Amino acid sequence: MNRSAPADRSTPGPEPRGTRLTVAALRRAVPIKMWGGKGCGAACDFCRVVVSQSDVEYEIEAELDTQRVTLHFHPRCHDAWKAGREPPAERPADEPGPAIEQADGSSPP
Repeated sequence: MNRSAPADRSTPGPEPRGTRLTVAALRRAVPIKMWGGKGCGAACDFCRVVVSQSDVEYEIEAELDTQRVTLHFHPRCHDAWKAGREPPAERPADEPGPAIEQADGSSPP
């Protein structure tokens, strides 16, 4: 935040965008890295309200249509964005799903 790159970022981040992403574009964005800290004064990409320095901000490096973008979110907006992203493609019916285990360690009936 505050426009300083995290220590593990070896290349400069993407330039700030001048336009708002559409809902469809936000749904296609694939998160790569995430940082949290004080807000940098950018508008939240979900609700468009400025994330001030007194707010917690989640900064997400994401890939959108083969381009790297930086997304800024309030924590609750980030949660809403994650919940609304497009679900992964459905797997074929003959492909097994993840193993499910009940709280007592047994398999479901």
